[in-house]
Amino acid sequence: MTEVTTAPYDLAFDPNDVGPDSVIECWISQRPRAGDAGFDPQPGDEVAAGDDEGAPLPGRVIRRDGNRVWVQLDLTRAVHAAV
Repeated sequence: MTEVTTAPYDLAFDPNDVGPDSVIECWISQRPRAGDAGFDPQPGDEVAAGDDEGAPLPGRVIRRDGNRVWVQLDLTRAVHAAV
């Protein structure tokens, strides 16, 4: 069995929770940057989101409420980056 390795990413997400608008909800306190005191994503910031099974996806923070962050994934950039 081959092990899949992925590039580092900022926020973890469940690919089953991606809505038709490509928005995901993430929790800062859940890996991978939970212990990074300097990680403070704000609306408008670009981040990478991943799920440990594929390449991280680029996105932009659209909303934040404390520990929760909503990111709109940019699937067009992800497709072009993979080519």
